[in-house]
Amino acid sequence: MPPQTPNPTEPEPSRRSSPERRMTGRAERKVAVEQAARRKRLSWLIGAVVAAVVVAGVLILVNRPQSGGSPIVTAAPLPASIAFSGRTMGDPAAPVSVVEWGDYQCPGCGIFAQEVAPRLVDEYVEPGLIQFAFRDFAFLGKESIREAEAAACAADQSAFWSYHDTLYTNQRGENLNAFSDERLKQIAATLNLDTGAFNACLDSGEKQAAVDQSSADARAQDITSTPSLFVNGTKVDDWRTWETVKQTIDAELAKE
Repeated sequence: MPPQTPNPTEPEPSRRSSPERRMTGRAERKVAVEQAARRKRLSWLIGAVVAAVVVAGVLILVNRPQSGGSPIVTAAPLPASIAFSGRTMGDPAAPVSVVEWGDYQCPGCGIFAQEVAPRLVDEYVEPGLIQFAFRDFAFLGKESIREAEAAACAADQSAFWSYHDTLYTNQRGENLNAFSDERLKQIAATLNLDTGAFNACLDSGEKQAAVDQSSADARAQDITSTPSLFVNGTKVDDWRTWETVKQTIDAELAKE
């Protein structure tokens, strides 16, 4: 049988015209670009997910309830020469009255208790120049209310100020379970209070109404933040600056 000769009218299957090759090349490049873009978007998505997981982990770690097992740090005792009456310290006949409205979870109140209040005590309360009082504005959460109740229970045993100062000494943040009922009772034990009476007082919730009323009184006076400091009824806006506090008190003393 003689060999067959290819039909010259039919193109070879493996060959393409130049336009076809150009179209195929463009299509392949388009597919490659789209695949690269998909890979890039996938990488970004994976990165975003990983970042979100890391951030969530950090937030969980930072905001997890704190253990109540750390030791209680007792505040330094106030001078024995100072007269105390419940939430008020100083000579009842002192010519100037200074009142702080505070929340035991408030970071600013913690600063005031550690940095400003000791100077008030040393320079004005102990010499008999002012009376200093603390009022509850427990607005930052349930722990704030329970801490205020606990301080009120301590006041029943003439231990308001030692309990008040120790709360601020052990301040750890807002609503992190740093002041659970167990922790509040540990503070009472550390201060050598009658724990039976204290625990019964705290468990009963008998002080909550008084704490709630004090907070309501603060709102009625248009107090919106803590600490809010008043000298003879005049609000001290810059409580952080000792010189401002001192000047306000000295101005009132000069009127006497």
